[in-house]
Amino acid sequence: MATPQPLWAAQPQLSESLALIDEQGRSISRGELDALVDARAATLRDRGERLLGLLFFRNRLDDLVQHLACLSCGHVALLLPADMPAPAAQALVDLYRPAWLHGAPADVRPATGMPPALHPDLGLLLSTSGSTGSPKLVRLSRTAVQANAASIAAYLQIAPTDRALTTLPPSYSYGISVIHSHLLAGACVALSDASVLSPEFLPRLRELAVTSIAGVPSSWQMLLRTGFDKAGLPALKTITQAGGRLDEPFVRRLHAWAQQQGARFFVMYGQTEATARISYVPPERLADKFGAIGIAIPGGQLSVDDTSSELLYRGSNVMMGYATAADDLTRGDELGGVLRTGDLGHMDEDGFFYVTGRLKRFVKLSGSRIGLDEVESLLSTVLKLPVAAGGRDERLVVAVESADEAVAAQARELLVQRLQLPLSLLRIRLLPALPLLPTGKRDYAALNELA
Repeated sequence: MATPQPLWAAQPQLSESLALIDEQGRSISRGELDALVDARAATLRDRGERLLGLLFFRNRLDDLVQHLACLSCGHVALLLPADMPAPAAQALVDLYRPAWLHGAPADVRPATGMPPALHPDLGLLLSTSGSTGSPKLVRLSRTAVQANAASIAAYLQIAPTDRALTTLPPSYSYGISVIHSHLLAGACVALSDASVLSPEFLPRLRELAVTSIAGVPSSWQMLLRTGFDKAGLPALKTITQAGGRLDEPFVRRLHAWAQQQGARFFVMYGQTEATARISYVPPERLADKFGAIGIAIPGGQLSVDDTSSELLYRGSNVMMGYATAADDLTRGDELGGVLRTGDLGHMDEDGFFYVTGRLKRFVKLSGSRIGLDEVESLLSTVLKLPVAAGGRDERLVVAVESADEAVAAQARELLVQRLQLPLSLLRIRLLPALPLLPTGKRDYAALNELA
């Protein structure tokens, strides 16, 4: 694979090519986008060199220009959901003291005090759990962002003639990786925040001749229930799925659609800690590898720890480490390109990998990773009652020691508000006592049976 240019740098050979279709439907060439990014980068430089900012990111031109300008001029942005509740946003502002805010909720006050110092290699910050406003961040180097975008562009074989529609939040590692990989390859990105269930979604795919869309398990389930695979989308040639395990019946339906369409369906596995992608199943092998997470992306290596059966990943897209406070942003690379995924797995005789369980306490809901310990802390603080949180992919179950239905309603409302999740993914159970193991520790296996 040829060495790619830096993720955001002027590429004169692409100046006339179409780079974006913005949220208003306007066509923007690469040269025009370069000019917008250069102007915004100059504005950022006027504020100072290498400053931290919080970008509350929608799939819209102004926000994307802000992000690309940061990559261009050396400022470091923490990407956050545009609809993050103001209290959670304010807590991050107070903790990390950013020099600037872009698109922040109206009630959020700017930081006081000096902005934090930044390590020279730091290029981007992503939240491990943006929905709950967790202060735990993933520190990504510019090299990691570049490497993962180039790797994704390579194995998806993204061409300048491709056109991707944004179907995921850009503050989510999967969502921003779609944008990065297509722009790096000289392809076009059509910006949209429209839900996959909105009436205009399928007509927009046809109108814009979209060639590629990405989805998490819940979005593909919703699309299939609305007849996506019978909609007639002749331009659509690549569909991708990550963000948790998609049940095999849905994988088989999408594979069948791709076969009939003459398209490609990629099942992928990734983590924010690896910038985005770690592995993929080549479409031609999917039929005999249902349930697999596939093989490592170009430039990466997967293995299984002989002692713990934990999946290990090595690659230049691995994060520098975590941050939980502003002072952590001065720290360098602490992992040396090796990521312990926290997932249990095995490799088959063909070198394909499978995930069989998790070591860590989180679930993925609609592509977002939800920390179960953080959910427990949030609810127990508000409800003043014992709480246990568990679940599996696409289902969060919470048990509360209470018999009061008003408590269940309060818990449900709080989770919907803070996690920005549909009620269908939540289960609130009122119990006389939380399930416990003989050791006195909470029995999360029993709790998961209530999901």
